[in-house]
Amino acid sequence: MNPVITLSGLLFLSSINIDWREVHKGVDLAQINLSELSEYDGLLYIIRIDPTIIKPAVLIGAELNQEPITAREWCEKYNLNIVMNLGMYHKDLKTHVGYLRNGEYINNPKWNNYKSALVMGPRRKGIKPVDIIDLDNEQEKTRIDSYKTVVQNLRLIKGNGINVWEKTSREWSEAAIGIDRDGNLLLFFTSTPITMYNFNEIILKLPLKVIKAFHTDGGPPASLSINYGKYHINLSGNSLSEKQEPIPNIIGFRIGH
Repeated sequence: MNPVITLSGLLFLSSINIDWREVHKGVDLAQINLSELSEYDGLLYIIRIDPTIIKPAVLIGAELNQEPITAREWCEKYNLNIVMNLGMYHKDLKTHVGYLRNGEYINNPKWNNYKSALVMGPRRKGIKPVDIIDLDNEQEKTRIDSYKTVVQNLRLIKGNGINVWEKTSREWSEAAIGIDRDGNLLLFFTSTPITMYNFNEIILKLPLKVIKAFHTDGGPPASLSINYGKYHINLSGNSLSEKQEPIPNIIGFRIGH
């Protein structure tokens, strides 16, 4: 039976005190037991990153002449401490499903009907270092050209914290990226299969101040690696195996460099 999150349960979520652990200045990690919030089992990992302190980096396999490797291997080979899927990709294991530009390099010039875009690398002073754009908001779309990197992905939460998914029985493990009211990036990961409606409701009701979020991948390819100091965590979206699948494109972070 599909787990049901009751209204009373959602109200309870907002009163939970999240136990943040500082990984490094500008990077905090939390692990939340889903069974304490809902009828789901397993852990929800959340990494909160201040992009004014820790800059995100987009690495694209085709641009680097790099075949797909696991998130842990991306960390090791490219001197990264945190790695997550950049987004879904086509069967060629190279091309991002939505529009993808990284500086002068364009991996996919075609926009699809996905309504969310991550932008980073501001071209001028005075604008946010990282943001998520609602592509169906014409005013927000005008800001896209102000950034060097643009990544189009499937939207989960829009505007001022609005869940755009309908209730459904479809479930998968999830890797997602959000942004909070303070401008922090939030990386979410759970290997527990969950409906996107319920996933959105959980992260909206937790005291995270989420305003927007998008899907980077689900199922076995979903990945998250944290390798810094005492933290050596390499997570797989395959709920039956801890082995990560190779992925072609990633968002990564270097800590203390």
